[in-house]
Amino acid sequence: MKALKKKQKRNYSLELEYICLMLFVLLILLSIAPRASALGITPGRTTVEFESGLEKEVKFSVLNNEHKNMEVTLLSMLKDDSGASISLFQDSIKFSPSEESKELKYMIKLPEEMAPGLHVGEIVAVEIPQNPEAETFIGATVAVVSQLYIYVPCPGKCIEADLEVLDAEQNSTATFIVPVISRGQLGIGEVRAVIDIYKLSEKITTIETDFRPLNAGERTELSAKWLVDAPAGDYSAKVSIFYDGESEIFEKQFTIGIQALSIESILVRDFRLGEIAKLQILVENKYSQELTNVYANLQVYNKQEKVMADIKSATENIPSLSKKELIAYWDTVGVDVGEYDGKLMVKYGEKSTDKNLILKIKEDSLDIIGVGYAIRSESPRGINLTTILLVLVIILLIVNLAWFVFFRRFIKERKNKAGKPIIRV
Repeated sequence: MKALKKKQKRNYSLELEYICLMLFVLLILLSIAPRASALGITPGRTTVEFESGLEKEVKFSVLNNEHKNMEVTLLSMLKDDSGASISLFQDSIKFSPSEESKELKYMIKLPEEMAPGLHVGEIVAVEIPQNPEAETFIGATVAVVSQLYIYVPCPGKCIEADLEVLDAEQNSTATFIVPVISRGQLGIGEVRAVIDIYKLSEKITTIETDFRPLNAGERTELSAKWLVDAPAGDYSAKVSIFYDGESEIFEKQFTIGIQALSIESILVRDFRLGEIAKLQILVENKYSQELTNVYANLQVYNKQEKVMADIKSATENIPSLSKKELIAYWDTVGVDVGEYDGKLMVKYGEKSTDKNLILKIKEDSLDIIGVGYAIRSESPRGINLTTILLVLVIILLIVNLAWFVFFRRFIKERKNKAGKPIIRV
């Protein structure tokens, strides 16, 4: 009898150890599930065209992604002495776990005159540590930024331009795209670009783009092709833009061969038009060194090729040979159902990885189609892949545990029956 009780205790001990092991595995799986950053802000950027003496309220939202108790302080700043001012209506806010976001406002006041060009301001939201008076604090303070761009047109003709390099691989045809925006009060009869490509200080080749007219305040794209016959490595492009007797020159670096940073995917969960959409942009650092201050910038254009949304993620450091999600938020209030052109730029230092996109927007879905690949949003009210895997693991654990308990009891009953004496009559 004592031996039987000892054996039963051992069996219960084994069952308890098995249950603890399964719970431990489940906790590990839950701990490695991807989590959102606690703090977010939208829009990433607001653009204002200069008007003399303009006073305007601008709305923005701060997001409590983890639904936790959180205190946030707000700061505003302008990066030059332009005479403009930014005034916040609140300089701090508090979140409870039930609050997902708070809509806030700030006032911008512009002077009678400002220097032509771009003037940049920032609204910074900073999470305050829960115990700031503690002697020691382990953790990082989270900060997110919403930019304010104030464009002051020049009285005549002037432009803003950039360079995108697509498919720059050895023995392939690379495409050079020069997006140009007219920032002057007058239209441009013809704009074109000449691109000189350098390896260190040695000029490799020169290519020329097509030419186009450009109305005041509008945007166009110039393009040129290059059959890449140069070895892999870092190069620089000197871009000279000519327009109606005027010219602008700038330089930009690019890479031939394996890109240091690649855009792997874009994920949009639970999209509903008129609400704040969360864009999860997965990028991979293929370089042997850490990339610092990496951020994503998505621009969406309306039918007139003007920027209707300018979305910017927070900056992140990405370790070498690793992947990371860049999170950006898009407030879709006022956006209509339809198909829109867009451009995604992931910037790091002086370099940028760019993708031209088409965004197909419906009431409850956002499909993002790129050049040569397609990225679809997850269906609304759907279940993401992590949730599905966790549910399956939980089901398997329960089934396995039930089978284990049943099997051990079955074996025990068989042994008990086998050990009973046979009574003959």
